[in-house]
Amino acid sequence: MRLFDFLLVTLITAALASVIVVFRDDAMPYPVRHPDVALDAPHARPWAGIMIHSSGTRRGGLATIEKAHATHGGAPFHFVIGNGTETPDGAVEEAPRWREDRPGKNPDAIEVCIVGDLERERMTKRQDLALRDLLLRVCREKMIPASEVYAESEKRKGIACPGRYFDAAGTRIWLQAALGKQ
Repeated sequence: MRLFDFLLVTLITAALASVIVVFRDDAMPYPVRHPDVALDAPHARPWAGIMIHSSGTRRGGLATIEKAHATHGGAPFHFVIGNGTETPDGAVEEAPRWREDRPGKNPDAIEVCIVGDLERERMTKRQDLALRDLLLRVCREKMIPASEVYAESEKRKGIACPGRYFDAAGTRIWLQAALGKQ
């Protein structure tokens, strides 16, 4: 073996060993497991972003939304965050659309619905915490940057969803900082 070949093999071996150590020590920028919501279901779809909606009603939950949209294939959302009326305040309900890897109205976006009329009132504190936790986990799991989390009204002009009491820009700023801490 020539000296050049020996050095090349040594360099490649060292590079591979360092890559193995990095992945083994979980030094990825987006850790990928959390026990609360089953995000590790086998999804083939590459999600490009997360769109936030509100139900526009003061009462509700996934069951009510599913029933209201039954003729259109069920709730158009992947997750619904309860406000304490039909489901516990801050409870994150995983819709069948998520488990079945089906798109909602927006084929490239994971869609989250906050139960409530955010045009008239703010989310509850538990809803806010649940939304932040869900966004953080989904962004890590699916490697979605904070810049791709938006309110429906930001993508569809003339629509006031989720409502004036939802701060999309502030949510992105918080999420960017939270993702950067890991």
